[in-house]
Amino acid sequence: MPNPAYALVPALAWAFSPIYYRVFMKRFDFLTLNLLRTSVASALLLLPAAFFGFGPGFYYALASGAVSLMIGDTLFLLSTREMGASIAAPVVYTYVLFVQLSAPALGQAVPVVNFVAAAMVILGVYALSRGHGGKPRARGIAFGLGAAVVWTVGQDLIGLATTTGTSVVTITFGRDLAAAAGLALAVLATGRMKTWPQGVTVRELGFVFFISATDLVVGSLFFVYSISLVGVALTVIVTSLSPFLTQVFARAVGKESPSMMDFIGGAVIVSALVLAVAL
Repeated sequence: MPNPAYALVPALAWAFSPIYYRVFMKRFDFLTLNLLRTSVASALLLLPAAFFGFGPGFYYALASGAVSLMIGDTLFLLSTREMGASIAAPVVYTYVLFVQLSAPALGQAVPVVNFVAAAMVILGVYALSRGHGGKPRARGIAFGLGAAVVWTVGQDLIGLATTTGTSVVTITFGRDLAAAAGLALAVLATGRMKTWPQGVTVRELGFVFFISATDLVVGSLFFVYSISLVGVALTVIVTSLSPFLTQVFARAVGKESPSMMDFIGGAVIVSALVLAVAL
């Protein structure tokens, strides 16, 4: 059996990056930040993608990027801004279950275990929605679930792209390029370039670039590569560990303080995701 260990790289990259995106949003508007991160990734992958060539999967990659990175990641950033990465990540990763439950639309049966997993996800999201001291997190939860729905579509498009023989580098580049182009239009249309923060240091920009490259270049490349090797199911099993790791890392580095109820909610959701794709 092919080794799914490659999926550990995006799991770790995507566990850390949301924590710092919330920090960055204290200085950057959410649309501007998403434009910055996708532009950095596109620039880094342009020459490698040109070397490997643009196969038929490139068009699926463009569609995936427009849906999942431009719209989905923007909603994820909003969810992170509202309630923190340690809470937003488990909610957004419910997209894994949505992928499983969307099987009837593709003419596939839904295993009974997926309905059990769905019930577990509902319980987990409810636990996360209570917040510290019972403070509601309705807006953040809504943004997170919206991102999960959009990511479901983007995930299917990645799967289609990998079946065409197109290089994983080209697929990753296409996703970043489409998102960056769409976000650039949105930022210009809404006049957000005028709100570029003053006094941003080279060191701060360098850190944004580093986290963006880790997320959208290294993490995404290994994610697409893992899908091409072992398929969506095994890849998702490993990357589903990411939201729980986000909670652990956020607390460890002192950026956020998820409560015990938050940990329980996150653990229930992660368990449900693994159950849905493993059985």
